[in-house]
Amino acid sequence: EFSATLDDFNSLKYFLASMTACSQYLMFCIPPHAVIETIMDIMKISFLVKRDSPLLEAALCSLIKDAQLDHMEFITTHALKSSEEPAYATKIFLLLITVVKSQEQIKHLASRSETFLAIMMGLVRSKCDTPSEEAANVALFSKAAAALISRKELLLLSGREIAMILCEMSQFLFIGGRGKELDASDDFIIFKSCCSVISAMVAHYPKQLYGCPPPLFNLLLVLLTHLLNTTPKTGLVPKALEYARVCELLVPHKDVFRKHVVGLVLRYIQALNEAMTPTVKAKLMPSIYALLDMCSEFETKQINSMIDVPSKALFAPVFQSYQKYYQYHGQS
Repeated sequence: EFSATLDDFNSLKYFLASMTACSQYLMFCIPPHAVIETIMDIMKISFLVKRDSPLLEAALCSLIKDAQLDHMEFITTHALKSSEEPAYATKIFLLLITVVKSQEQIKHLASRSETFLAIMMGLVRSKCDTPSEEAANVALFSKAAAALISRKELLLLSGREIAMILCEMSQFLFIGGRGKELDASDDFIIFKSCCSVISAMVAHYPKQLYGCPPPLFNLLLVLLTHLLNTTPKTGLVPKALEYARVCELLVPHKDVFRKHVVGLVLRYIQALNEAMTPTVKAKLMPSIYALLDMCSEFETKQINSMIDVPSKALFAPVFQSYQKYYQYHGQS
């Protein structure tokens, strides 16, 4: 049915997107299920051939906005039947999370959200042909996870589920270590995706994070270690900014997290001993200052007792600079 030229295919997308701009009138002319099925089938084909379809996404969003319960059931069932294509199913779920508004829509999507979450986890565990495809899957997972985290009415995540997501993300930055080379842009996409999900969790699920700090700080350690091995040519500046934002978000929760910060500071001191470049040191300062701001006198003494004399000499200027020029207050 879809053996037409690329121009014909793009024209079809444009036509469907234009028609759904007035979705209520379109439904009077064509059975709603037929319209929805056509758009979703073409979206699935677009995913199979690795092509973005923003026009079709906009068209489906228009239909979801005015969808009745039976239409919502049709959309979610169609997506869940495509669980063998987790990227497509996750994309549909992301659109649903973003658009649904009515109580009826929310109630229905909430009943399917756990199943969609399982598909999302399968997405980042699935094998891909190229590192770029893996990076795209991580980015899609991150967007869907952050959106789901922000809408507790759809699924209230437990501490176990939060920990599971954090543990899964700890593996993302090792994609390039499985015999595949990531380019700088894909590498940054993965790094930013991890930071985005952590930020969403801190904003919406702080109490659940209080119950599972090891997975959180393990991921933060993985991100910091990755950052320490990054150069200006491989995205040091934007990565350092993303990491600093995450560290800043943790400061208001320092009473709970301060004892876990010690490991991150010690990893930084270890890097100082390994001849950290001035550029890396400068770009990491906002993050390190935020981490130090979380430490009480007890943690500061603990760090001091765990490092040797050469390390103390290297770290002393950093700590003195923090005390003299920088006092982090966190976000109100």
